[in-house]
Amino acid sequence: MDPTARKEIEVAVQAIGEALTGLIGFAMTLRPTLRNEILQICGPHLERARQAKGRLDLLLQAEPPPRED
Repeated sequence: MDPTARKEIEVAVQAIGEALTGLIGFAMTLRPTLRNEILQICGPHLERARQAKGRLDLLLQAEPPPRED
C-alpha cells in the first residue's frame, strides 16, 4: 500500500472513531426519550460508520506498513 494512502486511511479511521465517540457521548447527555428517538433515527448511519471504520482497520492490518530503509 502506498504510504500516502496508508496515512490517509489511518487519519480516516481515527476521525470516524472520534466522531462516533463524540456523538454517543453527546447522546448520553440527553433525556432518555430524546436520546432514544435520535438513536433510532441515526442508528443505521452510526452502524454504517462503525462498519466502515472496521473495514478500513482491516485494510491497515492486512498490509504491513512500508519499510523505511
